[in-house]
Amino acid sequence: MNRLSAPVTPAASFDLAWALWQQRARARALLRKTTSEEVYASVWRALALWSSGRGLAPQALRASDLAAFLADRAAAHGLTPRHAWRITRLVERVLLIYHQELGLPPSSAVGQLLEQRPDIRYANASRFDELPEALPPREAACVARHLAQPHQQGEPWQAQRNRAAVALHLGAGLTPAELRALRLRDVSSQGMATVVHLPAVGGQPGRQLPLPPWAQRAQASWQQLRAELGIPGEQYLPSTRSTGKPWGKVSHHEGIKSVLQAAGLDPAQWSAYGLRHSFALHALHRRTPPAELGRWLGVTEPDVLERYQRIRQEMLEEAAWLQETS
Repeated sequence: MNRLSAPVTPAASFDLAWALWQQRARARALLRKTTSEEVYASVWRALALWSSGRGLAPQALRASDLAAFLADRAAAHGLTPRHAWRITRLVERVLLIYHQELGLPPSSAVGQLLEQRPDIRYANASRFDELPEALPPREAACVARHLAQPHQQGEPWQAQRNRAAVALHLGAGLTPAELRALRLRDVSSQGMATVVHLPAVGGQPGRQLPLPPWAQRAQASWQQLRAELGIPGEQYLPSTRSTGKPWGKVSHHEGIKSVLQAAGLDPAQWSAYGLRHSFALHALHRRTPPAELGRWLGVTEPDVLERYQRIRQEMLEEAAWLQETS
């Protein structure tokens, strides 16, 4: 593989580093907002000017250099720990790609800085806690087979409703609130396929979500049973058979847990949101374009999709490591 050569001057090196990251980010649809890209570019230019004035190229940056840059920026403009965290995240991502393209060892500058500065390291922890792990392929297949089961004689009707709910979380990535708000008209057939329609809410546009075959079978079984029981109302997944009133949060949570336990999973480990995250990560494994996945999930923030990409990459690297060492 042909590697790039480092430019002669620090300024040119910073320009190249930015161009490489920008190209990668755009190709992965991580820069959906022009304003976000402008902010990132402004921060990188400031670091480039500061470093070039001291004769430092990107590959020469140390933790002490980054700490000095942040201190100077704080003195000139003010800098909250959360803002400092975002700057270090940007530097980390740009340096990662730059070092890869030049065939250099990974930079440890950001990691060392964050080890020394817990105020920055944990500044955004409430928003960026690690996502729950995705269901491994074998467990996901077990759940899918369980969900596609038809209603059994003598089985409570709620069991089929619960299976339909899990199928929508795992097969379409619905949030708990989106699922409980579904109306009968929101789940319909288009040709041979079943599609979920989510109406526009606030400033978020409406979405149309295709379902995989196993999730379609779960919906077909539920729709047939619901019609046979004559459940009234427009609620797609009601809480009661007699009134068809909306499903409550607690009952919904318990229903999800009961299905996962029946499918052979540990119900304490998984939740509706965990199933949504599993949907997203498995979609990336199937090479769904990030922009399309974002539309399915109703996600517009580049950081969220980038985070899914990062976790997926960590999963791939772990799998590769296990294969190499087994």
